[in-house]
Amino acid sequence: MEPSLQTDPILNLQSQVGEEWPAIQQARKTTAEINAKLAKALEGLPSTDAAIVAFGSLARKEWTKSDVDWTLLIDGQADPEHLGIAQKVAQKLESEGFTAPGSSGIFGNMTFSHDLIQKIGGREDTNENTTRRVLLIQESEVLGKPDAYTRTLKHILSRYLKDDRGLRFGTIPFKVPRILLNDIVRYWRTITVDFVDKQRVHAGHGWGLRNAKLRMSRKLIFATGMLTCFSCELLSCNGAREDLLKNHSTVAMEEHLRTFVQKTPLEILATFLLERRIKRETAVKLFSSYNAFLALLGDADKRDRLKKLPFDEIPTDAVFGEVRSISHVFQQGLTAMFFDDDEKLRELTIFYGVF
Repeated sequence: MEPSLQTDPILNLQSQVGEEWPAIQQARKTTAEINAKLAKALEGLPSTDAAIVAFGSLARKEWTKSDVDWTLLIDGQADPEHLGIAQKVAQKLESEGFTAPGSSGIFGNMTFSHDLIQKIGGREDTNENTTRRVLLIQESEVLGKPDAYTRTLKHILSRYLKDDRGLRFGTIPFKVPRILLNDIVRYWRTITVDFVDKQRVHAGHGWGLRNAKLRMSRKLIFATGMLTCFSCELLSCNGAREDLLKNHSTVAMEEHLRTFVQKTPLEILATFLLERRIKRETAVKLFSSYNAFLALLGDADKRDRLKKLPFDEIPTDAVFGEVRSISHVFQQGLTAMFFDDDEKLRELTIFYGVF
């Protein structure tokens, strides 16, 4: 079923501001076609204790041309057959012509729910574990049976909120899950630092494309991660906030978050722009720049140029200059949204995002 103006925040926003973003809409359409192809190829593979979960542009509904970042999420007893299922997933994707995930080892293998749920913080919460957990919340799409995925996401959000004593018992008037927000901030800071490490390890190959994604899609994830946390204060129902204040119960707020994170990052952004009545100029800057970014990634020649861009040509390269210009407009839109257009958003951003 095609999304309607009433149910789709991006279409709603597009109508309200009187703009069209064809690259965004084309990417969403292409993603739906790819997901249908994947669902057919992977039909019957996982059981109720495992789920195939996609990340990246496929989960964000921003598919242009990319590899498929996936994991076999296991939420059950250890079973030697799980490895065989993961291998079959990889074989199926390869046979369908999809490029395998990168060499980082984060995707294209098995992930166990125990690590995601129990190892939040501490020495055992590795970069890989943090990445998988945060992306499961912010940009994931289950392919096939959802049971294991749904259970794991529920327990992760429950851990974040129930362990947040400040959220449940604190005297601060705002109801924002600080532990979850801090993990989202930690993930963003980690990938910005790891970007430099990849630059060294890969001897600069692919730097231009990774830099473009860091400026746009990675930053979008961070921004909408903050908005997701702020939604507990600004967009949740009165009952969820009252349950926290009067009963110190997080159950209703957990349900709010489980529902809210089913939106893609762009849908979350559009939701806030609409609900908080952010200025039209800001909305146009954010979505028009992101539309230009997806159009650029969809251009095979420009994408290839970014992949092969030598360091010494960065200052004068026309394609990278385009990336730089697009990202500056996107940053201007984010700055206006978080600091200028909405007093409550500004207050929350300073209180939670700065200090």
